[in-house]
Amino acid sequence: MSDTRLGLSGIRRSFGEHAVLSGVDLTLPAGQILGLLGPNGAGKSTLIAIATGSLAPDSGSVTVDGIDLASRRENAAPLIGSAPQRLGIYPSLSVRENVEAFARLHGVRGRELRARCAAVIEGLGLTKSTGVRAEQLSGGQQRRLHLAMALTHAPRLLFLDEPTVGADVESRQQILDLVRRIADDGASVLYTTHYLTELEQLPARLALLQDGVLRDLGDVSEVVRSQGSDGVRVRLQTSTPPPAGWVREGDWLVRGSTGTSAGELLAELIARLGESASAIVDVRFPRPTLESAYVRLLRAQETPTLDDEEGHRAAA
Repeated sequence: MSDTRLGLSGIRRSFGEHAVLSGVDLTLPAGQILGLLGPNGAGKSTLIAIATGSLAPDSGSVTVDGIDLASRRENAAPLIGSAPQRLGIYPSLSVRENVEAFARLHGVRGRELRARCAAVIEGLGLTKSTGVRAEQLSGGQQRRLHLAMALTHAPRLLFLDEPTVGADVESRQQILDLVRRIADDGASVLYTTHYLTELEQLPARLALLQDGVLRDLGDVSEVVRSQGSDGVRVRLQTSTPPPAGWVREGDWLVRGSTGTSAGELLAELIARLGESASAIVDVRFPRPTLESAYVRLLRAQETPTLDDEEGHRAAA
């Protein structure tokens, strides 16, 4: 078994004349959670489709646990688990029947099948709903069932695309707890989400897909520390025009720290406002977050990218 769960080398893919991926390289070691970031249409879905073997690249190679996905797909496929954003459950089947059916598709049989299915059902808090038809479950329970089905064969490489969409708070926390346990057991997880706080909770290493190229950003803490904006938010009773370097957001004047302490920024603003500083009614010092870091990372992008689905239609 390789220490590298997923290896991408020189992955290129175009749809018509539009290049979606322009030489993507990635090494995902055992036990690591990778948060894949990127604006809508950046090619995240295309990259995942190639990494799971459901879409062929124009050039480049994919390995799973050291196994070449193109030439030895039958050996690599059992090591991969995938829970795409669109639910893949059977509404008329019970929770147990859904999980067992998917396990059999992956060759799990007999005593191992019963033990494995019971473990993933319990791990995602669905034990009390084992005999309930999927169509009768809440949205959060259906999302957990969807993930349970992807885990029945104990994959070593797991792809989770927006796994908590539509999930309630309890379901979201159970999913995150399970993802952490999976990584602790040595499996690797590629995780996409619009809820960036989830990547802070996991925690994850981050990569940004932009303009067809994948950029390794490092751990969440590193990204927040280097890119996250804190600064100052000052609320005024008047509509005083913002001084240079500040922007108005409703009643608030806002300024990122840009390397200057929040206290210095506030003192500078008060000096600039002069007598108008008496109109200050609230001051806040927001902490740096992954969301603010992500926004800053994307500011350099000037032109939108073609949406993945549009690219697929263009290639049809």
